[in-house]
Amino acid sequence: MKIHLYLDIEEEKTPQQIEKYTEIFNDLLKTGALDGLKGGSANIHFDHNSMFQGIQLDYWPWRRRKKVD
Repeated sequence: MKIHLYLDIEEEKTPQQIEKYTEIFNDLLKTGALDGLKGGSANIHFDHNSMFQGIQLDYWPWRRRKKVD
């Protein structure tokens, strides 16, 4: 299924900037970083030229919970 997401950005952006935002949002959705994490965090990484490099997820896939008496 294809989803269209629209952003209302007040300042002008170049086609390259819009392409960068599109790539980041697509990757956030694909990895579950935008809405699939519970009790974790997602870090978006960029290089020294502000080029998007990746997404790092930090979460506990499983951990023993304290029993509630």
